[in-house]
Amino acid sequence: MEPIQPQLHERVRAYVLVGLNLLALPGLGTFLAGQRISGLLQVVLAVAGFLLSARWFSQFMTVVMNAEELPDLEAIPFRLLAIGLAIAVAAWLWSLVSSLQILRAARKTKP
Repeated sequence: MEPIQPQLHERVRAYVLVGLNLLALPGLGTFLAGQRISGLLQVVLAVAGFLLSARWFSQFMTVVMNAEELPDLEAIPFRLLAIGLAIAVAAWLWSLVSSLQILRAARKTKP
């Protein structure tokens, strides 16, 4: 069995990092690719966006469980959900840009 060519190894690694970035946790692939600060900021944004959205969902479910009917949506600050989702989407888009940079760098590696 022949060893994996260095170029192929770098491309496979790049695809794994992109998968981590876009499917698991935005910024994780960027961090593991060596862009520590950028990756860490992406992770922080993604987690913050998730926590804000989860907070809104928690408030919504509390009101629903305590009421006998669907609550008035004005009773729950929809702004919290909108901000949380916007932050999470921004983190994902940033990680998409980082992923494209990772793939571009992997294509430039020579055997």
